[in-house]
Amino acid sequence: MKIDKEQLFKVYHEIYATNFGFMPCIEKCDGRCEQKPLSVLLPYEDEFIFIRSGKHVSNEKLKLQNGTLEIIGNTCNFTDGVKCFIHAHRPIACRLYPFYPNLTEENILELLVDETCPLTESLIKDTSYLSNIVSAFNKLVPLIDKNYWKMLSQVPPHLWDDTCKERRVGILAKDL
Repeated sequence: MKIDKEQLFKVYHEIYATNFGFMPCIEKCDGRCEQKPLSVLLPYEDEFIFIRSGKHVSNEKLKLQNGTLEIIGNTCNFTDGVKCFIHAHRPIACRLYPFYPNLTEENILELLVDETCPLTESLIKDTSYLSNIVSAFNKLVPLIDKNYWKMLSQVPPHLWDDTCKERRVGILAKDL
């Protein structure tokens, strides 16, 4: 499947304009989402951010069996560990945290939540917030080649945060 970059950019634009809900992070947290050791960018997302901001956020490439992922490694160039200096242009992974996609061995794309985020329980109960997250992924999934989702499951475990405890909160797609 060839990715339609123009269509993907339209969806990115829509997601970037979406207010997923107010998260009083700074009052309850030490910037956990900005201290994660790895953030994976969606296809062409670094280019999309560069067009909007004039800055590239990807600072590493991760070569895997099925291809290469653009990532923000364990040091983001746009944060001091508490404040995000490109907040208006931050990647979708940052916008959706503590939620993120995971492809299971059964080819089910699931929505997981990072249990270490202090806002996890209140966000799960916020049906409007969760609905916006699922809606965003439902627009993205058909536009992105299934090999991308498979590559996510190939990221070596030591590159993910070992303190992240996962819980499935929804299914995004079956039989990718």
